[in-house]
Amino acid sequence: MTILFILLFGMIIGSFLNVCIYRIPKETSIVFPGSHCTNCNHSLGYMDLIPVISFLILKGKCRYCGHKIASRYMLIELLTGVLFGIVYLKFGLSIETIMYAVFAAVLVTLTMIDIDHMLLPTKIIMFGVGVGIVFRVMQAVIYQDMMLVGSAVLAAGLGYGLFGMLFYGAKLLLKKEGLGFGDVRLMGMLGLYLSVNLLFFTMFIASLLASFYGIVLFYRKKASEPFPFGPFLNIAALLALFYGDRIIGWYLGFIGF
Repeated sequence: MTILFILLFGMIIGSFLNVCIYRIPKETSIVFPGSHCTNCNHSLGYMDLIPVISFLILKGKCRYCGHKIASRYMLIELLTGVLFGIVYLKFGLSIETIMYAVFAAVLVTLTMIDIDHMLLPTKIIMFGVGVGIVFRVMQAVIYQDMMLVGSAVLAAGLGYGLFGMLFYGAKLLLKKEGLGFGDVRLMGMLGLYLSVNLLFFTMFIASLLASFYGIVLFYRKKASEPFPFGPFLNIAALLALFYGDRIIGWYLGFIGF
């Protein structure tokens, strides 16, 4: 029953993330006005806001004007629920589950905004940084180990520093931005939640995924086009969180370490 509650709670949070994803880039309040149809502006009732179920019952259309609702809203609700469930299965009922559930929610929000607008809002990243610091301090107090704070700050500084050098190095050598400074801030935030080893794992996997995507994009468009790097960092960070230690252990064993 606990896992079902976690999944449902995650989907409810996913519904809220849809609001954040839509409104934050527009710099409008995520609280007021209440949820409404973006086509007819009719306020949505409680029966219109049940995660996933309302979408299915209404067959993906507004109850009031019949305007088609993008399926991505339901998919984000499902994704958030699944991520919360995976976090719970990995960490159980613990402070880590709360911390990494918030982490996953932040990454989902940043990923979708970056895909839509090639933008990683500083306010969301700083929220993630604040949550990370608070929970690392709480962990240090609970487990009586201040190294938890020190190692998190070290990883954050390392991520921020390495990507900062890439950012300014590209501007110096290529006379243009090789990546946005939002990616630099994002790497600093990721460091607060991941160990140094997992941070390097994240960089490697993100670069691999982005390179593959860039090749496919170039093949399809017959030209080089810019694309957001944040989603690849976020996907890689979640892979690192859930499976990174296992993959690293397997690789070290494979090469004989």
